Amino acid sequence: MKLDRKNVRIILLIITFAVVLYTAAQNLAAIYGAVATVWNVFGVVITGLAMAFVLNVPLKLFENRVFYGMSEDRRPYVRKMRRPVSLVCALVVTLGVIVILIAVILPQLTATVAEVASQLPNYINSVVQWLRDFLSGFGITVDALEDFSVDWDKVFSDLTTYLKEGSANVQEAASSAGSSMVSAGSSVVSTVTDVGGSVISTVMNTFLGLIVAVYVLAQKERIGRFMKRCIDAFLPHRASSAISRIASMASETFSNFVAGQFTDSCILGVLCYICMRIFRFPYPEVISVVIGVTSLVPMVGSFIGEVIGALLILIVSPIKALLFIVMVLAIQQVDGAFIYPRIVGKSVGLPGVAVFCAVIVGGNVAGVLGSLLGVPVCALLYALLREAVDARQNRRESSVV
Repeated sequence: MKLDRKNVRIILLIITFAVVLYTAAQNLAAIYGAVATVWNVFGVVITGLAMAFVLNVPLKLFENRVFYGMSEDRRPYVRKMRRPVSLVCALVVTLGVIVILIAVILPQLTATVAEVASQLPNYINSVVQWLRDFLSGFGITVDALEDFSVDWDKVFSDLTTYLKEGSANVQEAASSAGSSMVSAGSSVVSTVTDVGGSVISTVMNTFLGLIVAVYVLAQKERIGRFMKRCIDAFLPHRASSAISRIASMASETFSNFVAGQFTDSCILGVLCYICMRIFRFPYPEVISVVIGVTSLVPMVGSFIGEVIGALLILIVSPIKALLFIVMVLAIQQVDGAFIYPRIVGKSVGLPGVAVFCAVIVGGNVAGVLGSLLGVPVCALLYALLREAVDARQNRRESSVV
């Protein structure tokens, strides 16, 4: 290789990248602390930008499909109202879907938890009796199993009383038990207070993040132009053009990926609901929504939903729980082999086999995060490679002519 100026720059860039990567690997704790500090300072803004990125998908749908005619209206105020109307509709639809899911699922979830709680004592007693019979067949006797007896009415009564009276019972019991119990009770109250404060803080940060997202979406073109001016001002023209082109491709690729992932999750949830109805599994509404929501995370998401559903059905019937696992595994195989690659691959412009490989390779490299980002990153690299190949072929054809 000839050591000209260009090759020396490439070598120095590779060496710098290797040094930075090695330094980062040796100081993961410091990097984690720095990330935590940045999150504490800019967490609301980052949350707002993430919300804006997700809400941009329905916003573009309303702008380009539903209210496209407003952009060609002769009246200026009608053209200016296209973005606010589309933004309001995107917010209403997104929040409406969330509210409807909560309104439909919450009663079902409450009834499911109540039914599971009512059947839990009988199930535990059945398991204990099965263990007794199984061990007795080998001549083994366990005193703890022979003497096992629980007054479930008293357990539920005490639990209800504790939940109603809250920390007052903790303080009363602590004062009668001594100073050590007082500190334990105070710790419990402090933990509850911390949890409550954390919930309130999360709700407030989410609300503030939503406000940030609305402002970003309302002025996204203006923000984009300003960022482009900054890049053009501080970087050479060739570099700024490349960064702008890559940023535009990345934004479009990730937006299409979010839309495709959401579509696939809805299809998976609907398929699960239909199959659960056909095979008469219990709790089809709750479990189908859980599987649909958790499947937004590739690879491990649907597995988590499957475990939750199997545990709920296990209380009713172990055989049905086993059949449910087999059913969900079959649906996941069909989805992973045929539906997911086609839907997500079509949305991001990747062949189906490339989507499948991107999920596997991303999961092996970086776990859940790699599975989540593997497809859009691969789609972006694929688009850049295709662009470079086309440009090289065009130059070769023009040189031949």
